[in-house]
Amino acid sequence: MYLSQLLIDTGENPDRPRPGRLWLNNIYNVHRRLSMAFPMPGFKQADKEFLKPYEPKHFHPRSFIFRIDNNIDGTEQRAVIIVQSTEKPDWDWCFHNAPDFLAAPPESKGYDPQFQAGQELRFRIRVNPSVKSSVHHTTKLDGTTSAQGKRISLTWDKDSTPDKAIADWFTAKAQKLGFTPVRIELIQLGWVYGSKPEPVNKAKKEKENGYWRENEYRPLKYRSALLEGILKVDDPALFKAALEEGIGSAKSFGFGLLSVQIVKYAH
Repeated sequence: MYLSQLLIDTGENPDRPRPGRLWLNNIYNVHRRLSMAFPMPGFKQADKEFLKPYEPKHFHPRSFIFRIDNNIDGTEQRAVIIVQSTEKPDWDWCFHNAPDFLAAPPESKGYDPQFQAGQELRFRIRVNPSVKSSVHHTTKLDGTTSAQGKRISLTWDKDSTPDKAIADWFTAKAQKLGFTPVRIELIQLGWVYGSKPEPVNKAKKEKENGYWRENEYRPLKYRSALLEGILKVDDPALFKAALEEGIGSAKSFGFGLLSVQIVKYAH
């Protein structure tokens, strides 16, 4: 694996152009740009200046996860994007036509952590706390309904709190992923937004309103919780697999990347 750090220039002067800040405002655009660091073999040579329209098939699918760390204390003027990838990234090509996004050259290194049972680690992760609904279902373009319930944001009743509800949700996830949270702290709770172009059903749109467009933009909205704390490794192989793959849903949109640091070695 590889671990990269990108320092994004979000701009301090509101009267000046701030392309980095605008870029971060749409999480789909962030994912799309980062994916450009992982082109399929031959694509970069065939389109050196990347003049063709963006198409996901030109890039390695699910080759990376990432997390945006910004404004944790409310005062930071710059954002840091942490990227964990299975392929070696080509950041020069990724940002060759968008250099103003970056405040410094990207840093990248090999990453192959090893773990032991009983080891305690400090962690940070941004998760999308969500569950599959037994009531809500997704309607497909052909009008049929999916068998699985629609994924909805985690909620809590008046007898609970966001801290407890999200901690319980994360602990339940951990039981299947080879680790146990020892301490969980909710650092940030909010929403991540974006919009994604997607093809429309031409016949359906013409029937509904008499016109259609080649693409429409679907709004994206995800509940976001930034967690920090201490965890204990129970099953090193399961835990490493969870770290490599990410935890929870919406991994393509900045969720699930688990960063760890050793606190105590196993006895």
